Amino acid sequence: MILGADAVLAALPATSVQLAHACQALGYDMAFPATWGDEIVADGCLRHLATTEKDPAILAACPHVIDRLTRVGGELVPQMIVLAAPPVAAARYLRAAFAQRTVHITYIGSCPSADDPSIDARLEPGAFLDALAERGIVLAQLPEFFESVLPPDRRRYRSLPGGAPSAEQLAADDPRRALVELEGEDFLVELAQRLVTRQHALIDVSIAAGCACAGTVRGARATLVALEPPRAHGPVVDPHISIDLAPGDSTERAVAEAHAASVAHESAPPAPNAAHAVRAPAPPAVRRGAAVPVPRAFAAHRALARRRERALDVHTPTTYSTRPRPKAPPPGPVIPLATERPAFPPAPHAPPPPPPPKMRSAPSDRPPVAPTNC
Repeated sequence: MILGADAVLAALPATSVQLAHACQALGYDMAFPATWGDEIVADGCLRHLATTEKDPAILAACPHVIDRLTRVGGELVPQMIVLAAPPVAAARYLRAAFAQRTVHITYIGSCPSADDPSIDARLEPGAFLDALAERGIVLAQLPEFFESVLPPDRRRYRSLPGGAPSAEQLAADDPRRALVELEGEDFLVELAQRLVTRQHALIDVSIAAGCACAGTVRGARATLVALEPPRAHGPVVDPHISIDLAPGDSTERAVAEAHAASVAHESAPPAPNAAHAVRAPAPPAVRRGAAVPVPRAFAAHRALARRRERALDVHTPTTYSTRPRPKAPPPGPVIPLATERPAFPPAPHAPPPPPPPKMRSAPSDRPPVAPTNC
């Protein structure tokens, strides 16, 4: 069984180890992570970038991405790196690794590429959880560690969820190439801007296009990376096992049809304009010998000009000049307005009053005078 990224998200808070134990409880021999397919797709993308020039490239390893980019035409096909989806790459790798045995591969996930002949059966994440509930298998009660079983390596080395190479791997091969992840509904506008400016980057639109392997919800890719073990220091899958990374027949046919339609549209001659073909020839600009009617707008403008010439210039024309205008004389008599008030007459000079008499003390030989009560 191949556990897709959306199946891991749907089973939270259960861990990937508990999901692997649940698969064994259902009767499967081994549960392999979809990260193996991401590693294979990322390696194929890096090998393709090594043979291309500095033009921007778009990773198209998901049927949703290919359908979104070729819906209106095949203009973006030359910039697209069309590869198989991660579940298909993982299934082809398992069949090549177990070539001496007959294997039955079941994929748990909602990626539409599961119709590939390399995958025998597919279960939606909801149907898988319902099957566990019918069998009485509780994910929370399953062990979180493997005992006496060698589990498959769930680490990553080159990839991100969805098959895009990591920024570190891109910088190791080409320090000037950047990884651009586009999100949101208006990602086509930003994509067109980056293609016009010929940015030296690998553009990943899997999240914006609704790729289930990369996480359709914003922030799901970071959640998947946080749930996984630390990155490996070397390749996780066997590099000596070579597989075909060509997409499925339906996907390859859709890309070929879109590209052929764009080429035919570019090479087709421009269609004649029917309006110009049936339009009568225009009359000459100057006629001799016959009265030519004056256009109504020109006649109205000329009549307005004549009326202005005959009218008296009573009012000065309105202008927007900053120069001061000359003041016209007032029509009536001028009444001067006094702006200065007459000064009040000064007050008559009066001599200052005499100082009050000084207090004198009584002689010591006189008896003190009793105070007078008023």
